[in-house]
Amino acid sequence: MTEMIDIKRSAGTSIVALVEATPAVVLTDKRKFSEFYEAMKAECDAHVPDLTTEKGRKAIASLAYKVARTKTAIDDAGKALNEEARARINAVDESRREIRAQLDELKDEVRKPLTDWENAEDARKAQVDQVINWLRDAAKIEFDETADELRARMKVVEKTSFPADIFQGHAAQGSALKAAALSALGTVAARMDQEEAQRAELERLRAEAAEREERERIKRESEEAERKREAEVKAAAEAKARAEEEQKAREEAAAKAAEQRARDEAEAKASAEREETERAHAEALAAERRRAEEAEAAAAAERNRIEQESADRKRAEERAIAEQAAREADRAHRGKIMGTAKEAIMDAGPVDEVIARALVLAIAAGNIPNVAIRF
Repeated sequence: MTEMIDIKRSAGTSIVALVEATPAVVLTDKRKFSEFYEAMKAECDAHVPDLTTEKGRKAIASLAYKVARTKTAIDDAGKALNEEARARINAVDESRREIRAQLDELKDEVRKPLTDWENAEDARKAQVDQVINWLRDAAKIEFDETADELRARMKVVEKTSFPADIFQGHAAQGSALKAAALSALGTVAARMDQEEAQRAELERLRAEAAEREERERIKRESEEAERKREAEVKAAAEAKARAEEEQKAREEAAAKAAEQRARDEAEAKASAEREETERAHAEALAAERRRAEEAEAAAAAERNRIEQESADRKRAEERAIAEQAAREADRAHRGKIMGTAKEAIMDAGPVDEVIARALVLAIAAGNIPNVAIRF
């Protein structure tokens, strides 16, 4: 045992003996250290230093050394206490780790039915989301799709069902989306059929107009050929008449002149009638062309309107999808934060999951004053 300072005063002898036997006592009891320190300081204060002799100087050094030895003994006792405390702490930590592992395993075993149910519920919700999203996409019409393609998709949509055990509260939403998809596909398919019928009617009118124009051309050419033949016959007859009646030319000149005027008038009248007929046919053909062009313009305007409605519908659906995704992300974020808070409450003390969940819900609802959850 380290040599301790001898205290002459009777009041300090017991405390010095106690510290000499168990130096660690002053580390755990401040009052005893104060008594011990006062006893040491009393001896030091009672010493009268003498620097004039070697013995006096050695006495000073010896007293200081005793104080240092006392300090070392107390410090070594403190180190020993720390080592013992560390050993106890390590043992406690090891027990804590083992207990946590076993209780975590027990917790997982107890929670397994709920965990399995939650996994099955997530799978069911994913299936519902897949069908819902498919129905939304089914109502979208691509620019290059045909009426037959739309009807084929309508058959698939019609076969879509919403079992109550899977869709639960989303069955009404699924039915509404199904009805909307069938309505949109049916409307556009009907419009496409109407456009096809209009195109067919336009082609028929064009064919009829071309056929009438061809008949008029053949008729005009036939009439022209007939006029030429008549003119040739007439010329031959006139030549024969002139040869036979040359001697009667003077007497018949007046009659021939009158006959010629009558023929000229008849020819002029026939020509005017032909021109009137041709003009009426040309006007009818122009009116037919105008009606065909107006029908084509109306069909183009309808196509543009359908394309604009499709674009507007697509933008509205994209906005609805984005808003739904934002709401679902917020719900997932809030669920994650509240789940983390629940686990923290359970880890902080002997609180079961039902109470921890109720506390988190009450805090999130603002029912517990001065406590809040940051999302």
